[in-house]
Amino acid sequence: MSSQNKMIADSLFGVQIICTLVFGGSQFFRMLTTSQGVSISWFVCWQVFLVLNLILAIRAHHNQASRVTLQTILSYAAWVTMVALDLGVMLWKGTGVWNGRDTATLVFAAIGIVATLMVARKKRLAVTDPMVKGYLAVFFKAIPQLTLAYNVFMVGGAGLAGVAIVTGHITILTRLGQLWFSIREAGWDRNRIGSAISEIANECSWMVTTAAWLMVS
Repeated sequence: MSSQNKMIADSLFGVQIICTLVFGGSQFFRMLTTSQGVSISWFVCWQVFLVLNLILAIRAHHNQASRVTLQTILSYAAWVTMVALDLGVMLWKGTGVWNGRDTATLVFAAIGIVATLMVARKKRLAVTDPMVKGYLAVFFKAIPQLTLAYNVFMVGGAGLAGVAIVTGHITILTRLGQLWFSIREAGWDRNRIGSAISEIANECSWMVTTAAWLMVS
């Protein structure tokens, strides 16, 4: 990697960490007072999504270790920590009440997960296959964010901090930027393709959530 590309990659990593802290922190303090529109199933599924992508990033790093792949691992690890704290405050404050929309979220996600596993079995792919993990991450993240958008539209979005909405987009785009530099450095492999599929679906569904939040704000 050239010195210029290394500087850009390091900048993306810095932005990712800062936005992780801003998103997680702003959402933590917002939910100390209200969690209107925020569903517990979203956080639970999101945490699974992050863990899956962390595994993909670790495997990519093991295949061809580099500064960029290490930074990607650290970024996902930071998100796993912050989402755990946000989920924790919902449980601590007792605002994480399970409702019908949470059940619907898991049902829709489960349908996609089962379909993915059936296709994987037909193609004789293990659950540990990077592409399978990538599609599983889609159903753990994109589907819950679409039902989150519906939840916000129906009951309001006071529980979502505006700064969290913005930094959510920034973090997804910087992760895609990190992935792009990783691809330019080492080329496409199944781990990076799996990560790209999950992150593109992540951004598209977050755009829908953003639109719902803007409509009720």
